[in-house]
Amino acid sequence: MKTLFCLFLVLFSSSMAVAVETPQSATNCHCFKNRLFDPQRKFSADKYILTTSFNSFIAASFHISKRQIVMMLMNDSVGSDDLLIGLYLARARQVELESLLAILDNGGTWQQILESPSSHNKGIDEEVLKTIQSVINDKAATVDLITDELLKAFFGITDSAIDALRNAGGSGREITLVYLLEKYGNPERPAADIMTMHTREKKSWGEIAHLFGLSAKDTGKVLL
Repeated sequence: MKTLFCLFLVLFSSSMAVAVETPQSATNCHCFKNRLFDPQRKFSADKYILTTSFNSFIAASFHISKRQIVMMLMNDSVGSDDLLIGLYLARARQVELESLLAILDNGGTWQQILESPSSHNKGIDEEVLKTIQSVINDKAATVDLITDELLKAFFGITDSAIDALRNAGGSGREITLVYLLEKYGNPERPAADIMTMHTREKKSWGEIAHLFGLSAKDTGKVLL
């Protein structure tokens, strides 16, 4: 425990700004076989669409290249959830992403990182971070919370708008895609209607994107 605490101090004290120049990793494989919408297999490209659009959103939100995100996700040392949590906390705490991931690699946890005295020296969004700390042991809830915060900041939407889409059955990635389609698709449709097309009308995301004039690949390019 003493060794881990010393590692906290060394890593945080030397991390004054977010730096993601060296790609890190996640366990997700991004070798998708189905990257085109096929009307005969209309759901086949949905996983690719949700992944590529979300990766573009994360890259745009943290002002890094999508290529860096993809490279991070093609290695094996950290999961995609930890990568998102790490990117958010690194920016909020003004520390290097690599420092946070190194703590995890050495047996630390996100709970310990948030409780470390050295992580409270500089930061933003303290109320949000307190909320994150309250759910940090539930990784899925933490990812949902961070995704919602990014959506609000990027698209200028409210908690109630996001809650309505989540209550309709939308995941964080699906809600991200919905707002991309609302903003960049043609014809114009409100986010709630787009979600209804998937949850009630049972249209695939590839089918919906096609109706909005976007190919599967386009959903990952509109923010580039």
